[in-house]
Amino acid sequence: MWICKLKWKHDCIIGKRCEKFKVKVIGYPIDFYEENADLTIKGKGISRKDKKKKATQQYYLHFEKIYGEETKIKQFFSDFKKDKRLKHLEIEGNTFFFAYKVSKEDIPTAHYSKRIFFLKPVIVDEKGYESWEIASWSKENLMDFIKETKSKIKDMIDFKVLKIEKSKLSDIYFPQILPELSLNQRKALELASHEGYFNYPRKIELRQLAKIMKISLSTYREHLRRAEAKIIPNVSENV
Repeated sequence: MWICKLKWKHDCIIGKRCEKFKVKVIGYPIDFYEENADLTIKGKGISRKDKKKKATQQYYLHFEKIYGEETKIKQFFSDFKKDKRLKHLEIEGNTFFFAYKVSKEDIPTAHYSKRIFFLKPVIVDEKGYESWEIASWSKENLMDFIKETKSKIKDMIDFKVLKIEKSKLSDIYFPQILPELSLNQRKALELASHEGYFNYPRKIELRQLAKIMKISLSTYREHLRRAEAKIIPNVSENV
């Protein structure tokens, strides 16, 4: 199997808002579908009959989870709801599902090609950069995807191929909805992960994490343990 890691940035519906509101989004492009839509043709000299035409419209279907400060997440969603390309949107906590209108000419092949698939979720960071890890049986498929993406995406800001190599697969992520955490539980877990608490050897202790979060050691320990109690059983069932 050929594996490719990419990092790129363009003016997309998610990335530009991650950068604007300083949040991180992790998720998947679930599917791509088409449906017929009525289009109104404007202009002088066009008959009433010709003003209404049927056209095929393309849509992305996405599943995402958003991470960051609560106020920033609210601002993100408030702005996101105003986007005219949205067709469907469902929000539950920091998880959201949505479908949005897109031109097929702008869709990267990996979103609909059966020859390329995602190994891990797409991560969009606070600077608007997307991190992709995709795979295919053929290196040529990946090279064609890279070439096509560079030429198709008109609003490309940056594009980097971090790795492309032949390797046996040992780690594939299957998406699912993880248990819902409270704001403090999520903050405690994210901080512990970011600061290296779960590393071996451990890079930081609970007392230091509590100080960073500006709460007592006992309160921080409770938030972290409650988060672990929700997540670990869920993960262990799928190991």
